[in-house]
Amino acid sequence: MAQLPIKYKDVLILYYYKQMSLKEISTINGLKMNTVKSRLVRGRKLLKRELVERGIYDE
Repeated sequence: MAQLPIKYKDVLILYYYKQMSLKEISTINGLKMNTVKSRLVRGRKLLKRELVERGIYDE
């Protein structure tokens, strides 16, 4: 996860580790709700790709 761009990493951490809602993340970061959703989806894809490349996760 350390390799992810900060804009994706922040959203993933707030959503999964801090268990914040999309609305809370949107408000805190001053982003539109759709931007938060997009970053969450893209962040998951990047994280999955990284885990597959390292052999930690099988597709």
